[in-house]
Amino acid sequence: MKQPFVIYYRRGTAWLDGRTVFEQPLQDHLAYMKSLAAAGTLRLGGPFTDDCGGMVVIDAEGADEARAIMEADPAVRDRVMEAEAHPWKLLAGAL
Repeated sequence: MKQPFVIYYRRGTAWLDGRTVFEQPLQDHLAYMKSLAAAGTLRLGGPFTDDCGGMVVIDAEGADEARAIMEADPAVRDRVMEAEAHPWKLLAGAL
């Protein structure tokens, strides 16, 4: 059974200093996020407005699948961003 995971993104070693999140080389990351959304895996996500990174909420069968999704992200592979995945229990609201 799928469960929600939060993937928290922060600046990686290839982050371009002095540039906003919108000026980073994230085109492949955005295409990857669109593919996850089209597959029904991505629930929601986006950048933080202080340009320190962002987060997404995905559905995965477990920690191994969530980690695989995170590690396949081009922004993580290219070290523009570092990421960590955490299981999440939504207690208020509904998605």
